Amino acid sequence: MIPVTPAEWLPVLTARLDAAQPRISLLRRYVDGDAPLPEMGKNVRASWQRFQRQSRVNLATKISSSLAERLIPNGIDVGSNTDSDVVAAAQRIWRDNRIKGVVAKEATHHMLNYATSYMTAWVGDNGHAVITADSPEMMYAATDPLQPWKARAAIRWWRDSDAETDFAIVWCQIGWQLFSRSVWVNPAEVVERRIRNNRASSDQWDAATEFVITGEGPPVVVLNNPLGMGEFEPHLDTITRINAGILERRVTSAMQAWRQRALTGGLPQKDAEGNDIDWASVFEPAPGALWDIPAGIELWESDATDIRPLLEGVKDDLRELSEMSATPFPALLPGSQNQSATGSAAMKEALILKARDRLDVVDTGLSAIISKALRIEGFETEETISLSWEPPDHVSLSEKYDAAVKAKGAGESWKSIARNILGYSPEQIEQDALDLADEQLMSFVDNANARV
Repeated sequence: MIPVTPAEWLPVLTARLDAAQPRISLLRRYVDGDAPLPEMGKNVRASWQRFQRQSRVNLATKISSSLAERLIPNGIDVGSNTDSDVVAAAQRIWRDNRIKGVVAKEATHHMLNYATSYMTAWVGDNGHAVITADSPEMMYAATDPLQPWKARAAIRWWRDSDAETDFAIVWCQIGWQLFSRSVWVNPAEVVERRIRNNRASSDQWDAATEFVITGEGPPVVVLNNPLGMGEFEPHLDTITRINAGILERRVTSAMQAWRQRALTGGLPQKDAEGNDIDWASVFEPAPGALWDIPAGIELWESDATDIRPLLEGVKDDLRELSEMSATPFPALLPGSQNQSATGSAAMKEALILKARDRLDVVDTGLSAIISKALRIEGFETEETISLSWEPPDHVSLSEKYDAAVKAKGAGESWKSIARNILGYSPEQIEQDALDLADEQLMSFVDNANARV
């Protein structure tokens, strides 16, 4: 039976949230550049662990960020009337919540990194809507199996260290309720309580408010990555293999800095007076050291190992990762010049197609959360909420204006070019029209004065 009240949903949602954390934590390590170290034992020395850490490269973030850089929202519009109160409210919500610079960016990165991301519409202190982007590390939503973007119930928990209290808000189909729990009981239990309370389902939650019945479902929008996984998640083994290859190359290079030496011919163990000879101290390696080797003794030194095959192996793995993740090879290996123009164009096209696919998800989610925010502020509208975006296939200014010239030659209107190619926001397009009218008026006045 499906739970109904927040109290009934609480144990269900916290258990599911905690069950997802091992996977989320693993992906988080890759995002933070703290990927699991290559093969190592439990008792390795700290110096060797530091050496291993230096062999990791943060490819996971590069895969996600190269895609996120092409998903940049520009502005918002509601319907065709640009002067209505609804449009003004939507644009204020967009501006005050820093949708472009913060919320959209965070929500997109969470979706690309962890496969799932959330946006929540809250009621602010002044009654205005507040929109936040929430990570699956601290939030979970139970969704309709036939409409996985629609939340049936959701939980968001956070820790207030100053109040020594954890809070969790649970939304259901008809309202919400806030729960809390103490983080620390006394100083003697600080460490134990921190560890134990690091999970949402640990300890006992107590009701901090009454069940508030609103008659509305969770003010939460779920963003699901089309893969069902993070962008780099299918390639974790390849990333691990690349890190291992870098480690092997660095180990080989480090060992060559201390090339192996041996003495052949047999050294005497006693001196002329019968005392033991400490040959280790006699032949102690040091810069500029000179050794007086007894007659008949030869010094052998190991040959240098060619590390070029190791370097080429890592490049081959990076090239495979580039192809499988549709990430341009130069993004993974800056300065690489060994990719053909045809291959580079094909890789860029694959990235653009993937960006358009992800853009559809984020665009729909942002429109939905703005709609919920407008409802919080008392605006009900049947008009379509539309967002403008930076064109994902034109990132640099040279690319944009080259495409704009070609579109103009094909007969496309200026507003269409500004919106679809140059990525102007509705406000920028309107301001550009005013600036153009001012220029035409000034030109007319100048020409009239010249004739006089």
